[in-house]
Amino acid sequence: MSMHLEEPEISSAVAGLELKPVAEEHLAACLSCRQRVASMRELIDAQRLRFEAEAPDWERQRQEVLLRLPSVLTAGLERRRWWTRPLLAVAAVLVAAIGLKALWMPPPSSDPMAGLELPVEQILAEVDAMLADDSIPGFELIDPGLDDAIFENGAS
Repeated sequence: MSMHLEEPEISSAVAGLELKPVAEEHLAACLSCRQRVASMRELIDAQRLRFEAEAPDWERQRQEVLLRLPSVLTAGLERRRWWTRPLLAVAAVLVAAIGLKALWMPPPSSDPMAGLELPVEQILAEVDAMLADDSIPGFELIDPGLDDAIFENGAS
């Protein structure tokens, strides 16, 4: 390889990825390409150190929030206290009223058909009329000659 490595090959070498055998041989032989890889690694390491130095101290910030938290909670409770007691009293009255109503209601009937009267005669008449209607598909007589036939199982 007479020319130097391209940027994607340099980036792959910096990242530690596998290069093509020709590029590996060139990198091993070319001082200029090795210096480019080394300078890019140094640049990346310097940026990483700078970001780590500028990173916020999350543990310290968490401690500060926790120290302020109890005072915020007690101030909120003092502000809300005037309306919580009437609200609890209303809720207690509602629970008592619902409970008393449930105690004095008559139990439901155990017979599901207790309040229902079915017109049995009318239903049977409608079923007979429907079965007698030959225009309904599926209810017509298949073979009129088998009207009086008795089968082996006793069905006719």
